[in-house]
Amino acid sequence: MRQPTTRAIELVEALLAAGCDMRAAGDGYYIGEPADRASAQNVRNILRDFGSRRHLLGEIASYLRSIGRDIQEPEEK
Repeated sequence: MRQPTTRAIELVEALLAAGCDMRAAGDGYYIGEPADRASAQNVRNILRDFGSRRHLLGEIASYLRSIGRDIQEPEEK
């Protein structure tokens, strides 16, 4: 598991503060955009200003897991 960089942590914290529901999923993550237009536009601005995140995919997922924001696969019975 990759150790998250400050840049990855800052992005996650900014998106969570903007109202996103972010979760680690496998080796990646998903972002649930806020329902209201102003918050959703703020999220798009954050992502645009941040730029490419592809190289931080593992770090973002790792940080999300470390703060308890991950999707657990159901256990097989």
